[in-house]
Amino acid sequence: MNKADKIQFIKSQLQDLNIQEELFKQGLSSITSRKSYLEMELDSLGASNSTRKGRFEMTPELKLKAVACLTK
Repeated sequence: MNKADKIQFIKSQLQDLNIQEELFKQGLSSITSRKSYLEMELDSLGASNSTRKGRFEMTPELKLKAVACLTK
């Protein structure tokens, strides 16, 4: 393979890789958009994956049960 052929081959390979890169970017954009949409749907239904807000306070009865389990 002479120099001109090698240059032509490398340019065609780069062009193919650029096309593949753009396809992957479009795919990622589509996936990100779909993911965002589904997360918004979960939020609107009240079933989001967000952490619980507020404090959990144990009742005195639960505290006694927990201590009893630990001291068995």
